[in-house]
Amino acid sequence: MKTALLITLALLAAPSAHAQFGFGGIVLDPSNLARNVLHYARRLEQIAMQKQQLQQQLVAMRKLPNPPWRDIRQTVARLDGLMADGRALAYRLQNLEQQFQATFPVGRAFQDWPSERRAQAERTVATMGTVLAGARAQAQIFNDGLGRITDMKARVAAVQGQEAALELQNTATVFTAEELMLLRQALMAQSSMQAVYYANRVNTEAQQAATIDDRLKALSAPARRSQPVSLRVTP
Repeated sequence: MKTALLITLALLAAPSAHAQFGFGGIVLDPSNLARNVLHYARRLEQIAMQKQQLQQQLVAMRKLPNPPWRDIRQTVARLDGLMADGRALAYRLQNLEQQFQATFPVGRAFQDWPSERRAQAERTVATMGTVLAGARAQAQIFNDGLGRITDMKARVAAVQGQEAALELQNTATVFTAEELMLLRQALMAQSSMQAVYYANRVNTEAQQAATIDDRLKALSAPARRSQPVSLRVTP
């Protein structure tokens, strides 16, 4: 409104651009006044445009309020702790290869069938229980993850500014990476359980076969001939 008024005044003064008027000894040049009015009108327009640009820059630099970050380190550590339990044969167990071979000695015959089979079964079931407990630990943060996804979806339509949009995108990227990490850990636990389960089945058949072979070998061995014993009584 102010700019239009100034331009109108300049146009009204334009027809008498070459005239000069004096008031109390002060000389007024209408043409110079018109040029000044137009100059300041353009300056006002530039200032208005700069103000609008600054406002847009402020919106673009605005941060994302309360980004939906989370911390999965406690869940990861909890599952790693379960996988390090000495009762189970899992990926975090110390000397895993040696303990696996000691539990399932495929080529050796049973020395004490009841105790060895019970120990193998107990360790297999302990591994399954550990993996099940790990799945429960991850399930406890499932609803939290679902809520954060819902929050990010709601923010997509309401986000303003380039900076906030980038932060929201980075939040979604980090969330995806965390989900992949949890999935990787779950797959390692599942692989441990499957390996122990199938090893128990294969080992049982192999040790049974080795035990039968040893017994048959012992039965088929030639009998040792004993020395003749004389019943004669020597006077």
